[in-house]
Amino acid sequence: MKEIMKRISYIIAALLLLSSCEDFLSFDPLTQKTDAIFPQTAEDAKQMITGIYTTMSNEQQLCDMSYHFVMEIASDEKLGGGGNNDLKAQAYEGFMYSDPNMLSHNWETTYEGIHRANFAIEKLPGMDETILPPARNNQYLGEALFLRAFFYYRLVTLYGSVPLKLTSEPVNMGGAAVDDIYAQIASDLTQAIELFPDVAYTAVEDGRANRWAAQAMLARVWLFYTGFYQKDALPLAGGGSVNKQDVIDGLEELVLKSGHRLVGDFHELWPYTNSLTIGEYDYIQDYMNETGKDLLYASDNGARNPESLFALKFSNFADWDIRRGYANMYQLFFGLRGLQPVQNTWPFAGGWGQGNSIPKQMVDDWLADEPGDLRLGASVLDIEAELYWEEEVKQEDGSYKTEVRQYAKGQWDFVWESNYWGKKYLGAAYREKEGDKFKYYNDYSVKMYGNPDNNQLSHADDLIFIRYADVLLMLAELSEDVQYINAVRERSGLTEVPAYSLEALQKERRYELAFEGLRWNDMRRWGADYCKAALESQVGTPVLNFGNPATFNGVHPDGYSARYEETKGFYPIPQAQIDLSDGLLEQVPGYRDGKGLYPGFSQ
Repeated sequence: MKEIMKRISYIIAALLLLSSCEDFLSFDPLTQKTDAIFPQTAEDAKQMITGIYTTMSNEQQLCDMSYHFVMEIASDEKLGGGGNNDLKAQAYEGFMYSDPNMLSHNWETTYEGIHRANFAIEKLPGMDETILPPARNNQYLGEALFLRAFFYYRLVTLYGSVPLKLTSEPVNMGGAAVDDIYAQIASDLTQAIELFPDVAYTAVEDGRANRWAAQAMLARVWLFYTGFYQKDALPLAGGGSVNKQDVIDGLEELVLKSGHRLVGDFHELWPYTNSLTIGEYDYIQDYMNETGKDLLYASDNGARNPESLFALKFSNFADWDIRRGYANMYQLFFGLRGLQPVQNTWPFAGGWGQGNSIPKQMVDDWLADEPGDLRLGASVLDIEAELYWEEEVKQEDGSYKTEVRQYAKGQWDFVWESNYWGKKYLGAAYREKEGDKFKYYNDYSVKMYGNPDNNQLSHADDLIFIRYADVLLMLAELSEDVQYINAVRERSGLTEVPAYSLEALQKERRYELAFEGLRWNDMRRWGADYCKAALESQVGTPVLNFGNPATFNGVHPDGYSARYEETKGFYPIPQAQIDLSDGLLEQVPGYRDGKGLYPGFSQ
């Protein structure tokens, strides 16, 4: 791991938010601030904490090396397609590596975030109360602890054993025992919960971690650790443990006191229901006419989404420099392939088409398990059904001509292309009538927030990491209480499940939380047999390679199950970091001595 020098230079790119939390992240950049003189003021402290959050934005600048991107492709929800040369995405699909430093950006930005959190944890206790009042100090310290835990959870679930660095001092370390890493994560989260004020989420600035996000994150960590490693409790650093009842108590408190709730309709969670796009999106208009509902995006015009506990925020200051991370790059990478004219992808935005093709088997499973589930149409774009329409266009002579608009499949050198795409994090386009024609914009935020009208930098929707439906389903799983499953189902008009079962819980999580980066770790914690069966279900799904019909047969020649047994679903530590460790850091099993190298597309 790269050593980070003690005397630091903070150059912090702010994520200027679009709603009430603008003040939270608005500040002048800091340059050449050293640990001897920083932080000195309350504003310094605020900027110091902001700098930790910023590393998540930095990570997603190179989206195909990000944690969330890998989690989506590794699961049975998505195929790691893209162009013939998008080797990273294809390698993730088969638990392989495209090059020895495939995930270097993820490693570096995550440890940068940990370093900044360590620095804050060291500095905040020594700040003068007259400069930074105790309540604000506790909030900031809680945020730093939460974020350090959040980052370590990502590292330990992606790589397994990693260095457990808890100081800003330069140090060379090998990988820690995973039990020790989880113990530190649990300790950071429990301490954060104690520090955060016991107030409704609306009393804390939007975009900041709070007591309820920490309780939900502790539950997520507990479920993965106890499930994947077959443990009864989650250890704490220095002794003791977090047991199941502790986690249940925390989630029950969250439900009773946080103020978070489910939004009224599932569709309102996703950008295509924004007030500028919704009026001309036929799918939504048909749904509204059928149900009599009047829908509106939960985050429309900067509104605070009551279902969002923790999310990555974006702004309208994106550009092709260090500000690239101000835009939601997932919406670019997941966008419909080919950067075609918006007329062809309307009402969605185009993009690079990586990691957003859904295997047909998942759609078939959904139809079989939950016929009539509105969440299927709300979550999955059927290209042939939705991206073909006719438009009457006035000609120069005054006559009208019927023109066909259609998304063109087989763009560029696209491989593993499915007919089904995830809708949740597709950018939502906007159009307005100018005379007899429409003018199209790459994203509705161009008009709503003043974003640049650029097909790669326009997107600014939140990336939600934890939402309230997930909390209810975690509580159902921990307490084995079906009422929480049925609360989620009721929102989507589904019949009640009569009694709790793990199978019912697994299906509910699969469909409610589809394409939100959670499925992969759910698959792993529910056992190797469950995970391998889910992975193998992708084999045989119909795809297009270079626009030609084909069958997806997996990636690694030994198949999903054998490769999962070798790697346990972990990915390789960047070789450059192993080399820098002077022999202290070991490569993940299944990737040693060149094993698992992806040779490139060959189907």
